[in-house]
Amino acid sequence: MKPEIAMKYNRRIFPYYKGMGWDPLFYSAIIFLFLTQVKEIAPAKVMYAASVYSIFIIILQIPSSILIEKIGSRKALILGTSFIAIQKIMMLFANNFTYLVIAYFMSAFGNSIRDIARNTLLYDSTKNCKGKNSFGNINAKGSSLSYILNAITSIIAGYLFLINPYIPIILCIFTQLLAVIIAYRFEDIKIEKIDNTTISECIINLKQGFKFSLRSKRLKALFLFTSIFIGILDMISTYEKSLLTDLKISSQYFGIIFAILTLVQCFSVRYQDKIHNTFKNRTLTFISISIFISFIIVGIVTNLNLNFTFTIIMVMITFFIYYSFRGPYLILEDIYVTNFTNSNIRAQIISTNNLIKNIGKIIISFLGGLLLEFYTTGTAYLIVGIVGLIIILLVLKYMKKRIGLNPEEYNKKDITFNKLGE
Repeated sequence: MKPEIAMKYNRRIFPYYKGMGWDPLFYSAIIFLFLTQVKEIAPAKVMYAASVYSIFIIILQIPSSILIEKIGSRKALILGTSFIAIQKIMMLFANNFTYLVIAYFMSAFGNSIRDIARNTLLYDSTKNCKGKNSFGNINAKGSSLSYILNAITSIIAGYLFLINPYIPIILCIFTQLLAVIIAYRFEDIKIEKIDNTTISECIINLKQGFKFSLRSKRLKALFLFTSIFIGILDMISTYEKSLLTDLKISSQYFGIIFAILTLVQCFSVRYQDKIHNTFKNRTLTFISISIFISFIIVGIVTNLNLNFTFTIIMVMITFFIYYSFRGPYLILEDIYVTNFTNSNIRAQIISTNNLIKNIGKIIISFLGGLLLEFYTTGTAYLIVGIVGLIIILLVLKYMKKRIGLNPEEYNKKDITFNKLGE
């Protein structure tokens, strides 16, 4: 298939792949309940397992990058999606912390491969496109479809969980296998280059890419922000379910609540370009401060022993705020990280960002688990909101003269990658 036709085909099917395989369907809304109630694994241990998962992601970043460089984005995407499907199968049998860690190892390997391959494949397929076929818009379209499907399946999962808690997991496995099939349908844009790449060359390219990423003041500042911010967002995905459990919300309402929140993300993610165009270099400031303030409000409301109905309404409002900004942020992060990149450096920059992000996730997930050991979820929210806001304001101050500049304002070494000898 000619490259132009392959690119067009990839752009057409990418939203279906991301919609089916990005955030596992029938899974997110009930997995916390499945592990804590059905498998009787303590909430704190679920948090600790998430920390171990992040350690695996870090360890596997370099092997994953080498693998993608060697076999290409398409084959890597198939392999990574297959590993994730296997992990979902393993979750059916998870009954202790050790087994959960083993399952998370498989998931970490799959995600470390998939998250790089997915973005490199899409970027190669949209590099000459603007408007509706641009990287950001195709990516957002896939996210929107994922959110819609998650909203529908979250409602169904909550009720199916009451009938038999294993049914949602089985349906999740089925949808992940469909994602593997869709991944198989992609076309690799750079087959001729991949076939001539040795493992030694892959290692050299990766090493040079890491050096460039860590030398660039722009990327170092961006990586610092993403490692802290994504770590907290990842931790909050567990906190919000723990909070609803503390508030005695029934499992079938879990599905409805997260379906509504997912639809909020679905609509908000479509405005990622408008958010960026409106706030320009203050976009990350606007998003992060709004989210941390919502955490503080949750903490205050749940600690005041107010009327139950009022408490639920306020919690849901703050959840809406959080989800309204979470969706656009995830798309904008992909755009910001891949800005000023080319095919020689893109995968390495994404890999470096993922590696540093997961260091942040390890630390923050561990601290988040400790908070749940000693405090209620509401109090933990308050602590995370206050401390997180202070830290993120310091990070934003550090970023001010390093990110969001016009291309001509950057030092050439911060945005231009040259291979060894060039």
